[in-house]
Amino acid sequence: MMVQDPTWKPFDQLMQKHIYHVLLVTSDYDRFLIEEDGRIEEVLYEEYTQLGLSTPPTLTFASSAGEALALVRSGGFGLVITMVDLDENLQSLCHEIKSVQPGLPVIVLSPSASHRRNPEMHHLKEADYLFYWQGNPRIFLAMVKLVEDRMNLEHDTQIADIQAIILVEDSVRFYSTYLPLMYTCLIDNNNSTILEALNDWGKHLRMRGRPKILLAGNYEEAWDLLTRYRGHILGLISDISFDRNGIHDNEAGFRLAEAVHQENPEIPIALQSTDRAHQKQAWDEGFTFLWKQSPTLLSDLYDYMNREYGFGPFIFRDPRTGKEIARAASMKELQEVLPSIDAASFAFHSARNDFSRWLRAQGLFSLARQVHAIKLSKDPEETRRQITETIRGYRESRSRRTLTQFDRGSFDETIYFSRIGTGSLGGKGRALAFIDQELRSSGLMEKWKDQHLSIPPTVVLCTDLFRNFIDIHDLASQLTGMRDDRDIDRLFLSQSIDKELEADLQSLLAVWKMPLAVRSSSLLEDSHFQPFAGVYDTCMLSSSGDETSRLAELEDAIRCVWASTFHKKARSYLKATEHMQEEEEMAVVIQPVVGSWWGNLYYPTAGGVARSLDFWPMPDTASKDGVAQLAFGLGKTVVDGFPSLRFCPKHPKKEMPQKRQERFFALEDRPFDPLGEGDEHVVLKSVREAEGTSLSSVATILVDGQESEQATDSGIRLITFHGMLRYESFPVAAIVTDLLALGEGAMRTPVEIEFAIDLPTSTFTLLQIRPIAMAGEEEEVHISHKEQQESLLYADLVIGNGRVQGIKDLVALDMETFDQGKMAEMALELEALNQGMEGAPYALIAAGRIGSSDPSQGIPVSWSQISSCQVLVELRLPALRVDPSQGAHFFQNLTSLGCFALTANLENWHPEQLEPLPVVERTAHFTRWHFERDLTIKVDGRGGQAIISLG
Repeated sequence: MMVQDPTWKPFDQLMQKHIYHVLLVTSDYDRFLIEEDGRIEEVLYEEYTQLGLSTPPTLTFASSAGEALALVRSGGFGLVITMVDLDENLQSLCHEIKSVQPGLPVIVLSPSASHRRNPEMHHLKEADYLFYWQGNPRIFLAMVKLVEDRMNLEHDTQIADIQAIILVEDSVRFYSTYLPLMYTCLIDNNNSTILEALNDWGKHLRMRGRPKILLAGNYEEAWDLLTRYRGHILGLISDISFDRNGIHDNEAGFRLAEAVHQENPEIPIALQSTDRAHQKQAWDEGFTFLWKQSPTLLSDLYDYMNREYGFGPFIFRDPRTGKEIARAASMKELQEVLPSIDAASFAFHSARNDFSRWLRAQGLFSLARQVHAIKLSKDPEETRRQITETIRGYRESRSRRTLTQFDRGSFDETIYFSRIGTGSLGGKGRALAFIDQELRSSGLMEKWKDQHLSIPPTVVLCTDLFRNFIDIHDLASQLTGMRDDRDIDRLFLSQSIDKELEADLQSLLAVWKMPLAVRSSSLLEDSHFQPFAGVYDTCMLSSSGDETSRLAELEDAIRCVWASTFHKKARSYLKATEHMQEEEEMAVVIQPVVGSWWGNLYYPTAGGVARSLDFWPMPDTASKDGVAQLAFGLGKTVVDGFPSLRFCPKHPKKEMPQKRQERFFALEDRPFDPLGEGDEHVVLKSVREAEGTSLSSVATILVDGQESEQATDSGIRLITFHGMLRYESFPVAAIVTDLLALGEGAMRTPVEIEFAIDLPTSTFTLLQIRPIAMAGEEEEVHISHKEQQESLLYADLVIGNGRVQGIKDLVALDMETFDQGKMAEMALELEALNQGMEGAPYALIAAGRIGSSDPSQGIPVSWSQISSCQVLVELRLPALRVDPSQGAHFFQNLTSLGCFALTANLENWHPEQLEPLPVVERTAHFTRWHFERDLTIKVDGRGGQAIISLG
């Protein structure tokens, strides 16, 4: 289940009622003034667009009461505004409109404060509001928003901590002037606070959370609003002289302000009057005073709202002088400034609850409540630490729940998953974003909080950046006919990266100073049916140089990943999956490498792969129990097919036949060479070279032929992971079991995960998740005993289910010339034979673990070198008995293409049946036959057996 960013979660439920259509009842002359001179619709559109508001309301004009009433009866209007210059009875018109549609708001608008009919306006009891038109088109914006605020406030304050400003003013002239300015101030502030949004959708929703304005004309109306929305009052702006208890009271504003302060002294109050004599009393009682006759009244009001309501940046002031000493424009800046701010200034603002007020004004309601609950204690430094940590924790929690648009100004260690660009995240990026959301909604992160379960911090360069790079440098035409991988790399490396992207990468590197992994995330990668696992490049950077060299290495790594889209093995995979090159686009995932430095080497305690479906379960375990492979050091040991420890996550203490891990992969501290042979800085080391402390938690000491768990013993170290699996010192099996169940439930298919464990930092990091694609059909396949006895080959471990048709070619290893020391030569022979097939499907019978990067385990062939193989058989030899590979990328790609993988004992392979048949081609180690009829290939996936027979 996807979880929305909690910062913006309530906003999608706010401002549900909008005014989309306004009926304006006016004389032809006033209509001309409004349409032509005032250009009201044009200005409304510009205002809404500039202020980031949604679609402005449309205006429909009526020139008489009869026409207006007919339009009201037709429905569809959210507001009626009628001018006073009509040859109609305004009281009667308002009454009839309310009779037709009782809830329809009606505003009466006068063209000036001195209009001859204005006295009549004050007796219009059925009009909702009275306004003066002073030529400022923003009055229409204010009227619409005032009505919408009244319509929505009751609902919105129940959903979120929406704030309200109460304006108490009985002068139509003054509130007609104030309200346009006040709404402009609110919306300007809202546009600045949406910078806290983590993506464009968050910014859109954030516009709904601005404070509301409520207008009251007397003491009773004001007090009713203040009590009804108690706890949601941002501020009170009040005239001093207005009606109280039905009688005009020249000090009603003071009485109202005093009552409000008695109930809640934190509410800022501004009193305003035409009589400047009230200023001293207002100041003496702790209120702000605004003089209505001031030539700077409107700018004074605007400045007051920004200062007292927390709009704009947070201003730290010296409590003795009131002078500004620092400012913070965002949560990030506030978090950064707080630890170093002067102690007296911090205590001053904390005691006044200025931090929570400012956060509330930014729409950060839940954070504001948390900070408000932290009271200034006898130890101000502890209070400072609590507030700083609360903000940091909130930012981290928020960023981990949403996909953030990368922002150079706000990016720091709390931003967990962000994107640069507007295109696709690619397959790997999508899968990471999806499982990250699933993790956070599942409760597993809280369950395994001591193990810090999470995905790595991630930045994704979206596919549009790849496409722009191709287009700007006209690489498509230059790539035509280019086939050598190194030539392709050189072409990409010779081109410059966009300056905006370069600036983003600099910001990223300023925060991430550890080794980095730069991974491919193509559109087709990790898809449900063609995962493309390991087809494209991954570059590992030690990131140990200066700023300039680190940036250059990161840019080179990005270009190398982009270039790998056109490499030979990628082209082979695209061809095999019937995709065109133009369909593929490349995103790039950048992540810190999980691990710790051990001398000159950087690696995690363990890397592993787990699958929710075990194709070859051991006795007393079921296929659905899953399987995992764990290796000391980087997980490349597993995915490249080197020996690793295999265990069942649901039965981790059950012993399984193992081949001892003697070597491990680590990242070496050396510069990145983009044109080097492979990952030269990712080195394969003997376990004996590992630092003793890094091995102590995963190794068992072999003393005189006996295993010892005593770390103080000396002897041969064996990688057993007994501490994790037998004694649960780190609950890897339980975490893997939970993750496989979560992934399979979310994707509705068996899944494979890659993960890393780093004990020094006590972290379990989920690096990748992909669906398991399997060959086969739902049909029942039966293999009789006679078929088994007469077969060319019988296999007792299989992946896939069904009858394989259309295969007339067989390539088999010549056991008489087999030499385990010449596995690399065999890989080249297979590549040549594969090319000679010209795309025709064939069956391949070889030995050991096919596709292993370790020649001692099997033929180190890449998938592209046997791309037409449809059935792969791994023979067990007396001198070469290895566990079938389930975690290698080679294996994943083979099965995802609908290929069948079989494992057979040497005694169940009968090449003598082929001796009478003509040979098409023979190499030093392989023989190829071509048959007139299809081979009979039956794979019983349920029974775990298969046969290959001559047709």
